[in-house]
Amino acid sequence: MTAVERLVSRILWWGGVASIALMLIGLAGYAARVDIRGDGFQIPRRVERGQAGPPPNVFTSVRQVIDGLRHRPIDALAITAVGLLALLGTPVVAVVAAIPAFLAQGDRRYALISTFLALALIGSLLLGGAG
Repeated sequence: MTAVERLVSRILWWGGVASIALMLIGLAGYAARVDIRGDGFQIPRRVERGQAGPPPNVFTSVRQVIDGLRHRPIDALAITAVGLLALLGTPVVAVVAAIPAFLAQGDRRYALISTFLALALIGSLLLGGAG
């Protein structure tokens, strides 16, 4: 296994582990805050009965996630959302980290390919949020 493969695999592994840990912490916090019999778990029953109610807490932007983290007590679903964002960002970080690793090995071709891939990934993240 080359140094680049080792670096990228470690970033992907630890990024995935940290992301899953954040999601589990957030979900455990949400479950502790909302009882199993509480309103947070009654959404399917409300839909079946045609009852209108407050919408579930859903984060649709990074700004909303940050606001959820600033709120006291911290919104547990915001922690879960951070875990999801970290999971989405982990491959981008791995590709970006591969660029200098390839350059250190003198492999300009793969560094250039990694650069184009990183630009495509970052561009798609930026354009995907514009709609």
